[in-house]
Amino acid sequence: MAEITFTAAREHVDPFNSVELDAVFTAPDGTGRRVPGFWDGGKTWKVRYSSGLIGRHRFKTVCSDPADAGLNGITGEISVTRYAGNNPLFLHGPVRVGPDRRHFEYADGKPFFWLADTWWMGLCKRLHFPDEFGELTGDRVKKGFTVVQIVAGLYPDMGPFDDRGANESGFPWKRDCSTIEPAYFDQADRRIAYLCDHGLAPCIVGAWGYHMPWMGVERLKKHWRYLVARWGAYPVFWCVAGEVNLPYYLTAGFPFDDKKQASEWTRVAAYVKEIDPYHRPLSVHPTGIGRLSARPCIDPSVLPGSAAASSLLDFDMLQTGHGDRSSLAPTVDTMRWSYRQTPVMPVLDSEVCYEGILNSCHDDVQRLMFWSCMLNGAAGHTYGANGIWQQNRPGEPYGKSPHGGTYGPTPWNDAMRLPGSGQLGLAKRFLETLPWQKLKPRSDMARYMTWLTGGLSGKWIWYPEGNPAEDAPTEKRYFRRSFALPYSTPFAPYEVSLTIAADDKFTIYLNGRLLGSHLGWNNPQTYDIGNYLRQGPNVIAVEAENLAAPVKKNPAGLICSLNLPFSKKHEFIVLESGPEWKCSKTAATGWNRLGFNDSSWQRAAVAAEYGGGPWGKVDAANKYLVPYAAAIPGELAVIYAPDPREVLLKLDHSADYQVTYFDPVSGRTNNGGPLRHSIVRPPAGASDWVALVRRTHR
Repeated sequence: MAEITFTAAREHVDPFNSVELDAVFTAPDGTGRRVPGFWDGGKTWKVRYSSGLIGRHRFKTVCSDPADAGLNGITGEISVTRYAGNNPLFLHGPVRVGPDRRHFEYADGKPFFWLADTWWMGLCKRLHFPDEFGELTGDRVKKGFTVVQIVAGLYPDMGPFDDRGANESGFPWKRDCSTIEPAYFDQADRRIAYLCDHGLAPCIVGAWGYHMPWMGVERLKKHWRYLVARWGAYPVFWCVAGEVNLPYYLTAGFPFDDKKQASEWTRVAAYVKEIDPYHRPLSVHPTGIGRLSARPCIDPSVLPGSAAASSLLDFDMLQTGHGDRSSLAPTVDTMRWSYRQTPVMPVLDSEVCYEGILNSCHDDVQRLMFWSCMLNGAAGHTYGANGIWQQNRPGEPYGKSPHGGTYGPTPWNDAMRLPGSGQLGLAKRFLETLPWQKLKPRSDMARYMTWLTGGLSGKWIWYPEGNPAEDAPTEKRYFRRSFALPYSTPFAPYEVSLTIAADDKFTIYLNGRLLGSHLGWNNPQTYDIGNYLRQGPNVIAVEAENLAAPVKKNPAGLICSLNLPFSKKHEFIVLESGPEWKCSKTAATGWNRLGFNDSSWQRAAVAAEYGGGPWGKVDAANKYLVPYAAAIPGELAVIYAPDPREVLLKLDHSADYQVTYFDPVSGRTNNGGPLRHSIVRPPAGASDWVALVRRTHR
C-alpha cells in the first residue's frame, strides 16, 4: 500500500465536513480508479492506494475546494513492484467472490477459506497494543484463521461514548458527533495494518446498527467514506453495520425487527458500494431476531431498481443465536434457505454460539455448528469466544450491558485458549487437503442406521446423598448396571441403541469398552451398541460428574435407556436407569468391566422421573442431530456425524470406496479401510466424528 500526503494551502474551518479530496489514478493498462482521500488533522490530507498491476501509476487530485492549491490538481506517480514475501493476502492478492459465486478466492484465483474470529471491540485500548493484540493475532494465525470481524469504534453492547469503547486517543467522533477524530483512527490504523501484515483480512464493521437513530444517514455516510479512504486499500471485507435491524437495548418494545433502521442502513450500504474504488466484498450483519440472514435486511424500496437491490450484497452473513444446541435448527434452516436463493452468493454464519457464553456453547457445539454449516454449502465460518469479542481483561471484566446483564467474566487470554478455536482450525486444515470448494451439499446421502424406537426413558438417578434433583456435591460418581441377554434368542445388532444424558458430564462403557463422553444434560447421546453386546452377561458402567457452576443450587442426575429388539419375535428389551443400578463415590480397579464385584456398592437413588425435576423432557430424537454430508460427484464425500452411531450412505454400488477418519477434536486422521455394505462405523471412543469416503475404481 502506498500513502501519499498532501498539505492544504489554507485553513478550513470544518475540514472533515466541508472538504472532500479524491485522487484519480491511471494504471499501466490505462484503467482508472477514483480513490477518496481522508483528513488526518490540521492541514494534513492523505490518499492510500494499492494495485496488483506492476508498473507506474499516475494520479491527479480533485478537491471540492478548487481554490486550494495544496489539495486540488496535484499530479504525481507511484511505482508498484512485485511482492516478494509469503503473506497470502499480498502474495495472492485481495479476496473477492469467486466465479462460482459460492466461495471466495484470492485475486490470483487461489481458493480462500473464510475462518473468522470475532473481535468486535478489538480497536479499543482494553486489548493492549502491540503486546496483547500481537499475542492474540499470533494465536489465531497459528490456528489457521484468515479473517477478523472488528467494529470501527461505534460498538455494540454499550451506549455512545462509553469509556470502555475508547482507544489510546479517545473516541472516533467528537461527543457532539460534529466531526471525526483523526487521532482515534491513527491508533486504529496500527491494529488494522498489523492484522493485514500477519495474513488476517479485517472484516470491518462500520458501526452497530442502533447508532443510526443517533447519527443519521448522512453522518454515517461520511463515517463510511472515511473508513473507505483509510482502509479500502488494505485487503479487507466490508460489513456495513452489525445487527443492522436491532434497535438499542433500552428502546421501548425491545427487542423487535426495526425495519426503518434496516432501510436507512440500506441507503448507507448503497453509498459504500458506489464510492469504494476497490469493490471489496460487502455485506451486512443481521440480528438473531426475525431476519437471520443479511438478504432480507436489504430494503429494495430505497434503491433505484430491483437490479440495484439484487447486486448490493456480495455475500450473505447469518446470525443464528447463542442457544447452545437449540441453535442448530435455525442455523441449518437459514443456511439451506440462503443457499437456495438468488442471486447466488457466498453464505456463512457470522455469529453463532460464542464459546463459553453464559457457561454454555462449549467446544462440542463449536464443532457441530462448523460442520453443519460447511456441509450445507457455507463458504466458511465465523467463530467467537466469550471474553474476546468484548475484550474482558484479567481481573477487569467488561461489566454490565445496557440491559443490566453480563455474558461472563472470562478474560480474553483465557478465552483465547478455549479448545473450540483450535478444533475449527484443524477442521479447516483438513478440508483444505481436499478441493473443498467443489463440495455440494447432499442432505439425502447419509442417515443413521438405527432410529430411536422409544427415545430417552427411565428415571433420573444419582448417588444417595441429600436431594440431588435440587443440589449435589460437585464431584464424580460411578454407576453400574449388570444384565444378561438370553442365549436362545438372537437379537438384531443394527437395531440396538443406548441413549444417555447426565447433569453435567458422563463417560460410558459397555463391557469395559469405551463408548464415549459428553458434556451437557440437555442433549442426550445415542450409541449403536449391537456389535458390542454379548449373549449372556453384560454390564453398563458410567462415570458421571456434577461440575461447578455459578448457581446457588447445583442439581445432578443420570438417565439412561437401552432398546434391544429381537430378530424374529418382534419383541423388545427396554433397560432403563432406576434403583436397580449400583453406585459408588469411588472407582476401584476394573469397576467398568464384567466380573467386577459391586456387592458393596449402594443402590442408586431416584432423583426424578423422566420429564420431572429440573430437567424436564429432554429428547434425543432431534431431526437436526443427524449426519451431514457434502460430495464431489464421482470422487468423494465428507460426512459429519454428531453422535457415535453407524451411518448408512447412499452410494453408487458399481464402485469401491475407501474410508479415512478425521478426529474433529485432535485433528488426527486414520485409515478406515474399504467401505463395506455402505455402512460407516464410528471410531471407538468418538463422540462426534468425520469420515472422508473416496471412490476407488474397480
